[in-house]
Amino acid sequence: MIVPPPKRQRSLDDSILPLINVVFLLLIFFVVAGVIARQAPFDIILPQTMRTETRSVPAEQILAIAADGRLAFAGEPIASAELDDILATWPEGEALQIQADSDLPARQLNPLLERLRRAGIVEVRLLTQHQSR
Repeated sequence: MIVPPPKRQRSLDDSILPLINVVFLLLIFFVVAGVIARQAPFDIILPQTMRTETRSVPAEQILAIAADGRLAFAGEPIASAELDDILATWPEGEALQIQADSDLPARQLNPLLERLRRAGIVEVRLLTQHQSR
């Protein structure tokens, strides 16, 4: 007579261990794959728009302007003189994206746009925030 081997009792740890492994792997995936956006060194309230088009913008290409005229590029504060160096190395034909505070008067933005034009920037995109209805 052939006697089957005794069946092993399944413990609760046997069924939880694969779940823990999957959750741990998902955690690692989202940490590695996640994009951490750089913030401007000062608060900017974007103007609101009704247009629903959305695009992701790399933080390395954003010129931020505070309501009081302070500048930041790629998340780092810069002096007005440093902007000329950045514009001199700007890739030809690439759009410059600007985050201007909604409280910044347009008359303060005009001299900056003139500097961009003299530097050869042919396309400028003003970033806005979608207005909820």
